[in-house]
Amino acid sequence: MTAFLATHGTSGLVLSLDDEVANERIVSEIKRGRYEASELAIASRFVRESDRVLELGAGVGFISAGVMRNVGPAYYAAVEADARLIPHIRETHDRNAVHGVEVINAAFTSDPETLAAGAVAFTLHREFWRSGIGQTQPGSAETVSVPARDVSRFLDEKDITVLIADIEGAELELLRHMDTAGLEKIVLELHPQRIGKAGVLEIFQILCASGFAYNTALSEGSVVCFEAVTSRSAATQEPAFSTGRA
Repeated sequence: MTAFLATHGTSGLVLSLDDEVANERIVSEIKRGRYEASELAIASRFVRESDRVLELGAGVGFISAGVMRNVGPAYYAAVEADARLIPHIRETHDRNAVHGVEVINAAFTSDPETLAAGAVAFTLHREFWRSGIGQTQPGSAETVSVPARDVSRFLDEKDITVLIADIEGAELELLRHMDTAGLEKIVLELHPQRIGKAGVLEIFQILCASGFAYNTALSEGSVVCFEAVTSRSAATQEPAFSTGRA
């Protein structure tokens, strides 16, 4: 394994990588500034200094490093199921003088059966951004067992106010049983190629029924933002769309 660094073309963030998780295509996307640039811009506008953030699918630490640098929220937990990436997250943070992020290697879920089993099957890929639950496809390396953790319990124990999730199609299962009571804002990257149009519809239905409004001003393409209606009890009487910029 050969480790190396790549500088993101638009943010200037230095990312830690190695040749077992990143190929020339990934490096090119990073150097050209196309890798998750819009996601970082959206998260940086949505998160406030007073927020407590949980990020699921932290990758090599790009979003966490960027949000901490740009905003500096009160608390940030970066969760990544791929154990290969944990050293890279920490190195990315160090290279960008980012400190205080809690880095966790686990698969956060709300599914009762998965939590009872205590672990999930996670498929590793040569391109780290294509790894995930049930992601067997050309280029897959192996499937490993990853400890499962209760996302609802973590949200409550850490008083999380913002959830950021890019988990390659597992977003629907995550939301089906998740307790959103303490959350104020949610940023999701949707993967309709994995969950289908019906899955996208179900996500909107779940969040709107839970008192969240879709933020049209910040959402862009597959990255969607939701924010809690001030009075959750009034959610069904108010439009489920928001043009506010948080």
